[in-house]
Amino acid sequence: MNFDLPPEIAEIQSVTSNLVRSLLRYEPKFHETGEVDPDVNRQLLDLGFYALPFPEEFGGSNLGALAKVVVQAELAHLPPQFWAEMRALHGPASKTLVRHGSVAQKQHWLPAMIRGECPVAFALTEADGGSDVSAIKTRAVRDGDGWILSGRKMFISNAHKAKLITVYAYTDRAAGIRNGLSAFLVDTATPGFRITRNIKLMGTASPGVAELEFDDCRLPADSLLGEEGKAFGYAMECLNEGRLTVGANAVGMGAKALEEAISFARQRQAFGKPIAGFQAIQHMLADMSVDIHAARQMLLDAAWRYDEGKVSVELCSMVKLFCSEAGGRVVDKGLQIFGGTGYCTGTVIERLYRDVRVTRIYEGSSEIQRNLIAKKLLQ
Repeated sequence: MNFDLPPEIAEIQSVTSNLVRSLLRYEPKFHETGEVDPDVNRQLLDLGFYALPFPEEFGGSNLGALAKVVVQAELAHLPPQFWAEMRALHGPASKTLVRHGSVAQKQHWLPAMIRGECPVAFALTEADGGSDVSAIKTRAVRDGDGWILSGRKMFISNAHKAKLITVYAYTDRAAGIRNGLSAFLVDTATPGFRITRNIKLMGTASPGVAELEFDDCRLPADSLLGEEGKAFGYAMECLNEGRLTVGANAVGMGAKALEEAISFARQRQAFGKPIAGFQAIQHMLADMSVDIHAARQMLLDAAWRYDEGKVSVELCSMVKLFCSEAGGRVVDKGLQIFGGTGYCTGTVIERLYRDVRVTRIYEGSSEIQRNLIAKKLLQ
């Protein structure tokens, strides 16, 4: 068996790695100001990273899951704020449009997304409807040839920049989650839409995530995305792939933590020698390396299978579960190696410690992934 990346994907990885090393120069300023230098997004856009997963007929590169996770694992060496807009663009908001949108919807929105002119957001979660999607309360009712959308969404990433939001709402609650949930494309200029609250986080997003309100928003008929009542399947389909991306984030953050810990251990002196000479430190570094290697191999295997049409819910859940928890273990050990220095704000390892934690929560918590895996095993 050959576990090497295909040459074209290895080349993409190399280009991404070189870009990341270049963009890391902006991290110290980011720690001081909390602002991302505009050159970061400009380079991602100019080098074609926005276009990676989109169909060629709309200006995209049409690359699959393997290329996507390889790129994401490299980008995850950077603060998540550096690539947050691009990740939102590659997520379920646009994936649902690509797979289930009409030709007219794709022609209208996709080229603008690829050009960086249409930031997007994905609005499924609500205050009482996170892991339990069936509990969402947002509704859309027919009104003439259009729809009236009402409700609230919570913890929505990239909403403060988004020009288009994919919103999930019940169109027939009596039909249940599998036949009564629909998806809508909502232009953020629509009257009745507003961001009611910005929720600050301990890491990963700046200025945070948002609470959204849809106060009797009138939507045109062509705002319905795909078939009425079929959106639960759309959401699960896209979140399944998204779990690979979360795994890639965790692997990349862990790899960066290992890199930082090795460098620090070689330089930090204690008891007359570098701490890298102590067995306790060496064992932590060894454990970190084992976790990252295992997580990366699981990630690449699942992404390859996804591209081959062999995708499975349990494998994507395994990736999300193992990679996020392995990444957390690795970063935790890395901070321990740094000691008091690692607990100080403004350091890379401290930033990684805050950022990696959410990978065990969003897009399906570790507990939900265990439920899904066990359910498949017992069927």
